Amino acid sequence: MADYRIEDLAREGGTTVRNVRAYQDRGLLPRPRRQGRVSLYEDGHLGRLRLIGQLLERGYSLVSIKELLDAWDAGRSLGGVLGLVAEASGPWTEETPERMSRAELISMFGGLSDPVALAGAVHLGLLEPEDDSLTVFRVPSARELAVGAELHAAGVPVLAVLEQLRMLRAAMEHVAEGFGRLMESHLLPADDDADETAEMIRRMRPLALRAVEAELARAMRRTAARRLGAELGKVLREEPERTRAQEPDVDPEPALDRHPFMSDAWIAAVSRLSRLITPDPEKRTPHPAIVDIVVSDVPGRDDPAELHLDVFQGRVLVRPGLLPGPDLIVHMDYDTARRVILLNDRHAPREALAGGRMTARGDLFGLTVFREALAGLSNWDLGAVLRELTAGEGGASDTA
Repeated sequence: MADYRIEDLAREGGTTVRNVRAYQDRGLLPRPRRQGRVSLYEDGHLGRLRLIGQLLERGYSLVSIKELLDAWDAGRSLGGVLGLVAEASGPWTEETPERMSRAELISMFGGLSDPVALAGAVHLGLLEPEDDSLTVFRVPSARELAVGAELHAAGVPVLAVLEQLRMLRAAMEHVAEGFGRLMESHLLPADDDADETAEMIRRMRPLALRAVEAELARAMRRTAARRLGAELGKVLREEPERTRAQEPDVDPEPALDRHPFMSDAWIAAVSRLSRLITPDPEKRTPHPAIVDIVVSDVPGRDDPAELHLDVFQGRVLVRPGLLPGPDLIVHMDYDTARRVILLNDRHAPREALAGGRMTARGDLFGLTVFREALAGLSNWDLGAVLRELTAGEGGASDTA
């Protein structure tokens, strides 16, 4: 068993004499053995000192380290304690940190050399300087840095990118705290077993990441639809008076006022929106057709709702009223129309036809065009916008 003076212990443990004394005062490091006027430390002190250094590097506070070491002293195995530390503080993704020179960073951001932006990236932990020269950096997440570079290349200022990351990080801290409370309240073992706790954290990792990814996708989809709807509404309000005069049957109200599904105002709003949708050439409906639609049992109205789809040149225009001599005429009840048009339920037409809640008169070609047209509405994301302007479909301004 080796003996160490305090200077030797500090050097072997990768710290300073001052820190060794501070750890002793806080109870993290046992007192040394006295031999005359000399204080001598042993291998156990060195192992414990190195463990403290590892925990500090992982971001643990001295208070948390004291609790872990107390658990170790209470009889738990060092392996269990270290396993728990590794699971809790280890990487939660499979991404491997990279090294990047300052010249490579400048090149990555299109020649930008901004010391303020660099300082902000270091402050947020996107970059970790390897020395005081600031010429080489450790990059904990190359993917996150690449996102910033792509946003900058698209025209977003670097400082705006950093501000967005700062807000995102604050939101994610809140989400992570919620998962932490969930684990503490319902998942962690009652006997505080380190091995079992580490296993529970290991299982929680992919669950938390999948939940965050799914919820972010949902929120982005909803936000995109809402913003698209706002832009479409702006265009509609600025539409020349001449265009509106050509269609006297179109209600002049703004498109994104919310209206009950299949009301006259809703049909008029959808008519205006459909004129602004340009189809993806690879997903367009190639066949021309006129499809009349009659919807019965509409809440709030005594007569059926009537509208038609004008399918031509890859576009699907929705217009009020019926046209004579259509290629296809479809009758359906209100619930079926909602499933087909608003919710894009691909199974609804077949189920409604089989159950008698929907009838279609016309040739089979017309029915095929109708199905392609409805699929096209979804492909162009009009379905999401329709839900945004439909009262009672969960939009931000809906009332109970």
